Amino acid sequence: MGIMFEDLNQGERAIENAPTLTLRNGRSCIPQHYLQYSHTLASVEAVIAHIEFSDRYPIFVSKDAGGLILQIGIIGFDNYRPTSKQAGPKIVFGRKWRIEPNLPTSEIIQTAFLAIKKAREHEIRELFTLTLNGKTTTPFNNHHDLPLMARNADIFRRPISTELSYEDCLRLIKFDCGTFSMVDIQSLRNGLSAVTLQLDMPTETHEEFTAEPIILLLKALTPNALLHALMNELIARSDSYVDENFRYNNFARFSAQNDVTAIAQLSADLRQNPENLLGQTAGRFVKDFATERYDTDITRVPQLSSSPYGENLRRQLLAMKLTNLDMLQKALQHTS
Repeated sequence: MGIMFEDLNQGERAIENAPTLTLRNGRSCIPQHYLQYSHTLASVEAVIAHIEFSDRYPIFVSKDAGGLILQIGIIGFDNYRPTSKQAGPKIVFGRKWRIEPNLPTSEIIQTAFLAIKKAREHEIRELFTLTLNGKTTTPFNNHHDLPLMARNADIFRRPISTELSYEDCLRLIKFDCGTFSMVDIQSLRNGLSAVTLQLDMPTETHEEFTAEPIILLLKALTPNALLHALMNELIARSDSYVDENFRYNNFARFSAQNDVTAIAQLSADLRQNPENLLGQTAGRFVKDFATERYDTDITRVPQLSSSPYGENLRRQLLAMKLTNLDMLQKALQHTS
């Protein structure tokens, strides 16, 4: 996308002799791929300050020995205890997302966008409960011991759900304090079934999940298929909610209301050959631009250790006959 040359953000500057172009609304800009970035704590804070979403998900920017960090806070009640037994809401913090100083401003905004989606997904997985043998469980949460599960994979080849019907499942599952009810089941061609559910909540919370019936397309009308499809749909609805409500400078970049062809046209306009914009002076700029891109890309190449893992990955890369192997030399070198 393009950056207005009179409105460059903190941490941005144009490559020398970068071309400008006129957009279809008459305004001029320098495309972001012709900018250099040197972001600091202050410049990232200034970018994040223009993001709007929800007070329940504050965005934190900080710095540690490893560099700049973005984190999402989640304000609410503990998912594993009844709300009535809690004194009030609290804040917890999501994983740390690294922000490289040379990251384009647009990608910093999109990092916040993705971090919010993943923080909400984490919550959804913990709010979805299944009661078995009198015990309430959260089978889709992210805290299960995966190495333990992998060592005992045979356990999961004999699913307990085969002993249940999908009607049983609906009685045994909840989302937060809400319950699911069956609205309709239709048999379709090719063995598919369309299952329509309604999530009933005692309050107006989670409106993005309750506003419309939930329609699931199942390849098999089994409890296991129903549970997985339902979790996927809850996550998809959450993601769509973020798409429509996440805004930067009051613009919902990922909203389905944006005209896709207009976005495609803008992209085409901004990707014009610089020689068409600069004429005879393009040669020097094209050389400087290629050097700047290479210098940026080389900072993102990881280094491999001399461990068995590192040696194995090194052999894999060499065997692939990659055309940019010269850039990978940094990774292929032995490190301690």
